[in-house]
Amino acid sequence: MKPLLCLLTGLLISNLSYAKIPSLYETQLDLSLDKLVVEVNGYKVPTRDAFHGWMLINQASDKVFEIRDYFKTNGVKGELPQYLVLLQGTDWRLNQKSVFVLPNKKNWDNMIRTVKLIEQQIIPVIGDLVPVSGERSEEYNAISGGAKSSKHLNFCAMDLVPEKTIERKLLHQKLLEIHRQIGPSHKMGLGLYSGLRFHIDTCGFRRW
Repeated sequence: MKPLLCLLTGLLISNLSYAKIPSLYETQLDLSLDKLVVEVNGYKVPTRDAFHGWMLINQASDKVFEIRDYFKTNGVKGELPQYLVLLQGTDWRLNQKSVFVLPNKKNWDNMIRTVKLIEQQIIPVIGDLVPVSGERSEEYNAISGGAKSSKHLNFCAMDLVPEKTIERKLLHQKLLEIHRQIGPSHKMGLGLYSGLRFHIDTCGFRRW
């Protein structure tokens, strides 16, 4: 078991010094149900342990490591829990669809652009963020009420919530100012939803 544990511990390594919610970044060996999901500002987010279980059951280890290495090679620093770029959403508990999904390789560069934008432009202003939806299958997107042309289908979009609670009006003010300043040059899409959830992509300058 030791080689397997070492493999899992090294999965999608990111910088841990700033992490505020350890279960999103660290592997727990004494596993229980309450360690598979953590609540972040009203959203039930799978932990790394939940992701490891999905990865092993679906024999997705090779593809996951390939994605991790490709992201790292192309300048992604790891300031988000990177496994959550594969998270379809947080309502999987109700619709009984897969928690995670593997993206088409032709779309990987889309998410790299989006993650780098978040790392370089959003996190320094807003603070640490947690993805609550990244890549989606067409089936999941339809069931969850996503737009037919959703950028989540092309591995370009991410919905996020702040790790720390922030006043909603202030959050929106900061995001709108970022969008005004660098949105056109980065082809940035910005969506503001209920609560503290918001959408970022780099596949078309617009907002809603």
